[in-house]
Amino acid sequence: MLCAGDRRMKQITSKDNPRYKLLRQLVRSTHARREQNRIVLDGVHLVQAYLAAFGSAGTQLFVKASAIDHAEVAALAAQADTVMLSDDLFDRAAPVESPIGILACAPIPQVLASHQASFVVLLDGIQDPGNLGAVLRAAAATGARAAHLSRSCADPWSPKALRGGMGAQFVLNLQLHDDLRDAALRLDIPLIAAAVDADTSLFEADLAQSVGFVIGAEGGGVSPELIALASQRVRIPMRAGVESLNVASAAAVIFYEWLRRRQPR
Repeated sequence: MLCAGDRRMKQITSKDNPRYKLLRQLVRSTHARREQNRIVLDGVHLVQAYLAAFGSAGTQLFVKASAIDHAEVAALAAQADTVMLSDDLFDRAAPVESPIGILACAPIPQVLASHQASFVVLLDGIQDPGNLGAVLRAAAATGARAAHLSRSCADPWSPKALRGGMGAQFVLNLQLHDDLRDAALRLDIPLIAAAVDADTSLFEADLAQSVGFVIGAEGGGVSPELIALASQRVRIPMRAGVESLNVASAAAVIFYEWLRRRQPR
């Protein structure tokens, strides 16, 4: 047992430790995360955001030995069950090089659906987890109440998607669907699909108080099945000769235009 301040802390020294092996599986595998109903949070900010929103029940912290006396790490270690990893073991498990050295293994949170008049997001096949997280972050920042994801999307609970979202997954109701078209029909709200070749400019579109924005994959865009359900197809005005925005930037522009229209003049 080692001490950090007044707190006694266990230490894992073997790569064959069951808790350590589970941590590495959760970092690498979508299947393991779904089967265990657990995620891995990387870095101080995500761990702080998770604990503030959901508490420490069921959460295990893993701290890098060389980071144990860092003030923010010590403060988090006081809130949840914590074990220390040697620098080598930590670096093997971490999804990216961490500037401080803290990971958390925690239950996948359940955010209740809101019935407020706001927009929802339908994400159709966004496969890059960083882009997916960034889209969710923009949606959360602008007041979305839910995000519906097709099964062909990246895992929103992967470490890379969580870093891209920076806490967005902790405030949005997330729904994964085998058939996003059926989910769209059940929502029973106007749908607006983003399309680079649309005739209607985003700035001229009718953006209702309750609306669903359909955002498509990084190359193929929105599928024909969802395009057929949309009441409007909109494009983002751009200077001629400039390559189209990536999916995260385009989604942020659309969401913030919706929010701009809700603000008092």
